[in-house]
Amino acid sequence: MASPQHGNVTYALLDAAVIAGRADEPVVVGQWTHARLLEEVAALGGVLTHLGVGPGSPVVIDLADDTDAVVAALATARVGGVVTTREDPAAPVTFVSAPVSPAAPGQRRLVRPAAGEEAREPDLDWAVMLRAGRTDPAACVVLDPGATYSPGRSIAEQVAILASSPAPYTPEGLRHLLGV
Repeated sequence: MASPQHGNVTYALLDAAVIAGRADEPVVVGQWTHARLLEEVAALGGVLTHLGVGPGSPVVIDLADDTDAVVAALATARVGGVVTTREDPAAPVTFVSAPVSPAAPGQRRLVRPAAGEEAREPDLDWAVMLRAGRTDPAACVVLDPGATYSPGRSIAEQVAILASSPAPYTPEGLRHLLGV
């Protein structure tokens, strides 16, 4: 894994591994290689960028599925957003499994509906947005390592946490390490 001096958690976890020739090695047991997870994260990052998420923007992640939460957290980090699990009216985007109340004014909500269900307008469907994001994947935004990854945790601290427990991870384990 890259050193904590890297200014992006996603770069440290995924891009650096791909660059080092470990693209086809597993990062999430039984589910993702470094390259495949990077593809999903960059696609979702493209969606976040289109929806106005940039460096310092809070993004609320309230997803039941461990793998979805990991992809959302890494996509948020990729574009420089701040990962949070608490409601935040300033967040331009919220990820949810099932909406229970209307989105806050000015906020977009990406919904990961259960099998056989669809997101209802004005919410955005995760699968549809992910397909759209593949047409314009997000580049990695490099920030100062002291910048915020999540409330109470800098990018450098998050990279160090990931470095202390190298891949491959279980979905639950990586979710825990990412703080979502």
